[in-house]
Amino acid sequence: MSNLLSDLSIAIYAEPLSGFRDTAAIRDPNNPLAVVMLLIDYETECSMSGIVTLLGNSTGSRLPETITALELIGCDSHATCLAQIQAIAKQSGMTYDAIQKDRSSLSEFTVTSFHALHGDKWDDAAEMIGSIHDTIDFDDFWIKLNAYVERHEKELRSHIER
Repeated sequence: MSNLLSDLSIAIYAEPLSGFRDTAAIRDPNNPLAVVMLLIDYETECSMSGIVTLLGNSTGSRLPETITALELIGCDSHATCLAQIQAIAKQSGMTYDAIQKDRSSLSEFTVTSFHALHGDKWDDAAEMIGSIHDTIDFDDFWIKLNAYVERHEKELRSHIER
């Protein structure tokens, strides 16, 4: 990982860059910062909580843009897998809105598991989604994301130096 990508992976979770997620700009595939943030958020969430949990949080709400970002950096097969995951989730009713609806009865900061919250209604879909996600080559992801960051170094560095 380049120094710039490493710096960005920290800087995007602190002000002022963290506030970028609250704007429509996070969804702009023409903005290199948006592409990098979408992809780092996606990988971080998958590493920490898994792909199924991602589907119901703010990162999952930006899944179409994340798929586009994967295509932009050259991870076409990865993007295809994520599109398949999105289709399975949608077909089974495991949408961002449905997951959030189940969470709406929880008090703030409640810690729970996916299964405790949703029961077994999405077990089959979650298993298919997990199987697809397990085939993704994250080494290739990091190589291509790093190359993308290097191609957009000047603009990305300007965001860190503000």
